[in-house]
Amino acid sequence: MLLIKNTWAGFRYRHWTLLAALTYFLKGVARETNIFSNFFMECHRKVVCRQFKKKWLKQSGEARYFSFNGAKFPDISADKYNFCGLASYVFEDTFFIPCYHNDNHDKTLVERLDRYMHEGPYGYVDGAFNVTVREDDIVIDAGAWLGDFSAYAASKNATCYAFEPVVANFRTLCETAELNKPYIFPVQKGFGSEECELNISVPASTSASSFIMFHENGQIETVQITTLDKFVEENKLSKVDFIKADIEGAERDMLLGATNVLKTFAPKLAICTYHLPDDPHVLEKIILDANPNYTVRHLRHKLFAMVIK
Repeated sequence: MLLIKNTWAGFRYRHWTLLAALTYFLKGVARETNIFSNFFMECHRKVVCRQFKKKWLKQSGEARYFSFNGAKFPDISADKYNFCGLASYVFEDTFFIPCYHNDNHDKTLVERLDRYMHEGPYGYVDGAFNVTVREDDIVIDAGAWLGDFSAYAASKNATCYAFEPVVANFRTLCETAELNKPYIFPVQKGFGSEECELNISVPASTSASSFIMFHENGQIETVQITTLDKFVEENKLSKVDFIKADIEGAERDMLLGATNVLKTFAPKLAICTYHLPDDPHVLEKIILDANPNYTVRHLRHKLFAMVIK
């Protein structure tokens, strides 16, 4: 029954083609019976990626890039793992609502879609509680990956400081910044509670590089860590309006290093809360300790917070 429900959700909410929905259903049946499961999994992946590329990949002269409601993203279709991630959960979380629902992050829609999405959207509106990116906002993208959320912020004419410490990811992030000039400023650093160097585990087959969770077959990179308070001070930022954070369990350290920003500027927050079991409780406490005026809302995998004036 769950398989049928998820197949229908894919067709209805994710806008799969009938072929994509069918291959997803067959993948589920194969997994349950342990017959040809890898075959149907690969079939589904190929169908979804082909559909995605056909719909969103654009060409202007010699330049090829994905265009999502004004947000431009490099053509990474030759990169199997990252492209598969973009075509499935990354697109859903960052671009689905802008592309299919006119960028409407109303509570009712967001909570309905959140049941089917991988991690859920990065915006939430419930009356005066409005955690969305607006024009002229100063945005901090913590864990920018290849720049998907940064490109979305740029499409809103917001200035985005995109933090990504992993070398290969940062290289593509710079391409994303070039496509969305002049709104994205890539920064090859991670966030923490103090300035230091840390080892980060970079897996071969996913985008989930982490300071906290080390991958058996991953590579290790030594990266620079800063605090958000220090970055804002050094760059003389007069405001911070929005913080998005998906940093694989280091969200609490990032918030601990941003207590002055939370107190002084009270930016809107969209923070992932699924990496560590106590994330929802711990992250909310850090935010309220820094600024008790915050109102906090929780979805399945994200925390939204803002100071309602």
